[in-house]
Amino acid sequence: MGKMFELLKEGLEEAIEFHKGNVKLRTREVFIPDAPKNYSTKDIKNIRTKLGLTQKEFALWLNISLNTVQAWEQGSRSPNHSSLRLLEMFDKDFSFIKKILVNKKHSKQAPVKTSGGSSGSYSKSSMVAKAKH
Repeated sequence: MGKMFELLKEGLEEAIEFHKGNVKLRTREVFIPDAPKNYSTKDIKNIRTKLGLTQKEFALWLNISLNTVQAWEQGSRSPNHSSLRLLEMFDKDFSFIKKILVNKKHSKQAPVKTSGGSSGSYSKSSMVAKAKH
């Protein structure tokens, strides 16, 4: 018999012994949350407004494009599953997000120009903290 058969047989035998009470197995409980709700266009705009963010800032926080945020708020597109989870986190406990925002506003970050870009342009990835020497 093949290796896969032997592994399955061993696993089934172990399951039978566990069921009989002859073997104790390591167990671990894992919390699996319910699926997030489907946020409406109004819900999404309310979350963004509650956080005091512009559409562009909200897009940066969610790591999506400005066009995507606009499409969500206009109802022409809906958030995908991972975006719904992020929206849920922003919606349910935005105090954490506010703490991050406050820290960002008070931190000593300065934009750094990227090479190859137009004069005076900054990209999301060009934002870096000044090194303290």
